Amino acid sequence: MNLLLVTFSLRNSQKDYSQFFVALRGNALQWWHFIEQTCIVTTLHDVNAYTKLLIPHIEKTDSLLVTKIVPHEFQGWLPKDAWDWLNKVSSDSKQLSLPAPFSNLPWLK
Repeated sequence: MNLLLVTFSLRNSQKDYSQFFVALRGNALQWWHFIEQTCIVTTLHDVNAYTKLLIPHIEKTDSLLVTKIVPHEFQGWLPKDAWDWLNKVSSDSKQLSLPAPFSNLPWLK
């Protein structure tokens, strides 16, 4: 399992970005939104595969950054419930790994 930070700026006020959020949350095992335009997700997808799922739902003028979070290697200023969640999913992510057959799917490459 991967712990990913997804931050975005969706700039077109005329565009319906609902499918972006469906892809963002629908491809996550768990997610939490602590900071505006930022989500942390747990997923079986790696950074590249997760990004490929989101890109079709944004425009060239938008911004998107997806990066892997190393479990238990983060720091900042967040509410206690945010730290509790991050520490729990960090512990969980060390115990799970991507099953071999799933990693061979052609659309994840």
